[in-house]
Amino acid sequence: MRYTIENEFLKAEISDLGATLTRLIDKKSGIDVVLGFDTDEDYIRNSGNNIGATIGRNSNRIGNAEFVLNGKKYKLSVNDNMNQLHGGGDNGFAFKTWKLESLNADTLVLSYLSKDLEEGFPGNLKVTVTYRLEADTITEIFSGLSDQDTIFNMTNHSYFNLGDENILDHYLHMTADVYSPTDQYGLTLDETRKTEGTPYDFSSFSRIKDHFKDIINIDNNYVWENMDDKLMCELKNDKLQLNIYSDLPDMHVYTAYYLSTDTSKTGTAYGKYDGIALEAQFYPNGINYGDHYLSPVIRKGEEVSHYIRYQIKNL
Repeated sequence: MRYTIENEFLKAEISDLGATLTRLIDKKSGIDVVLGFDTDEDYIRNSGNNIGATIGRNSNRIGNAEFVLNGKKYKLSVNDNMNQLHGGGDNGFAFKTWKLESLNADTLVLSYLSKDLEEGFPGNLKVTVTYRLEADTITEIFSGLSDQDTIFNMTNHSYFNLGDENILDHYLHMTADVYSPTDQYGLTLDETRKTEGTPYDFSSFSRIKDHFKDIINIDNNYVWENMDDKLMCELKNDKLQLNIYSDLPDMHVYTAYYLSTDTSKTGTAYGKYDGIALEAQFYPNGINYGDHYLSPVIRKGEEVSHYIRYQIKNL
């Protein structure tokens, strides 16, 4: 089922499959700024890309698909080499059918009950996702309540393109000057580095393709490690500018070198660099790296909410 919310500035379409943002249209320019598909079958068939989906219970990778919580080891489903990625891949939140809680002109609320030990995670977790339009901004709010301590680390996995053939000529600005390297399997390491002097330095606006002289892709976590309301990044071309704000502590940036689909809502299959994923989240695999990163754990009976806010401005 597809639901539509809109106001004077924006029109958004959301599917109950994965609480997925399928379209986000800037009304003044007419540009749809997110990649997507026309049918649920297309999303399922191209599931490895998680295009537009709400990701959970955990965003990004958990090393060796296991973690220890309250002295107990939990073994998770494996779907990315020896790791778990995005809460279980085809079995994560991105491919569940979400329940409609409420819908009005500018707000949609969907919910999902993740049962105890689903994909290996403890606790019956009730999750609510709210999409809300306010002027030129759409906000996605993730709320969770569990009957056991558990991980709650959700994000949105939209790929953005502001109306160009690909994102190579887009300009990106990250407000963090620290990033995390990864291992050969894409697992974020327990290590942070300054971006200065590296291809990962977007401390001021710079063209994405200019960073691909020594690398072919960015697939790395940028580090703030605070829960403030903050501007995390800005993306622009000559038509639009996307600003992303969140209270989540970090953001994973993926320039989609490995993106590959067999179709799209435009009728042309997506390929490398056709979009950029900007995923606000907790430090990847932080649950296994100790208390020097903010914890993705929520406690039994304590409702927790986080948000990502996307502002689209015409230039």
